[in-house]
Amino acid sequence: MISMPPVTAAARALGAGGLHVLVPRDVPATPDADAARRAAEEELAKPVYRETESLRMRIWQWLAEHLDPRGAVPGLPAWLSVLIVVLLVTALVVVLVVLFTRITWARRVTRPGDPLFDDDRDAAALARAADTAAGRGDWTTAVVERFRAIVRTLDERGALEDYPGMTAHEAAVLASRPLGGMAPQMHEAARLFDAVRYGRVVSTSEQDAWMRAFAEQVARTPLVPAMPAGQVTP
Repeated sequence: MISMPPVTAAARALGAGGLHVLVPRDVPATPDADAARRAAEEELAKPVYRETESLRMRIWQWLAEHLDPRGAVPGLPAWLSVLIVVLLVTALVVVLVVLFTRITWARRVTRPGDPLFDDDRDAAALARAADTAAGRGDWTTAVVERFRAIVRTLDERGALEDYPGMTAHEAAVLASRPLGGMAPQMHEAARLFDAVRYGRVVSTSEQDAWMRAFAEQVARTPLVPAMPAGQVTP
């Protein structure tokens, strides 16, 4: 025989009188105002309803906590720690400005192969411009203007023919014959001119001194007649 599970009192009640809902007698059918208010407060207190902080505010709080200059140097008073941080930041800014200025001067022209001259100044005016630039420590301008002065000197002495659009390399080729044994130095000067003018190197006082000495040597050297401009070879 199959045994049946015992019948509980609740089951007997359901069987006897149909479906009944058992509700405790002490629970009211509708909560009063105080109970409803407490339930609403408890619900709104849950984390899901809290206003989240913006990403910007979180970043700012992190920076304020970890980069506070008052505690940057442990063991020192707050004012001294702030002073040290300010001095370090100022020094860093000065170094960056100096580096940026030097790079900017070195890269004023960025297209290699541009014409050697952009005006019609004579050799004396170009040499004065080089001297002025060297006097203020602008070695880039000093080297560039000194080489231009050398080429203009050769043109004025009839050793080569200056023409519109001539490049430093073309000027060195034209000057090879009249300069004779100084031709290698002329080509080196042209390479230095291009390297400094187009930002491949940052010019120095030593480079300016070398270009100045070469210019003086060219001025003292006897020259042979000029090579026609149409005979320039690569």
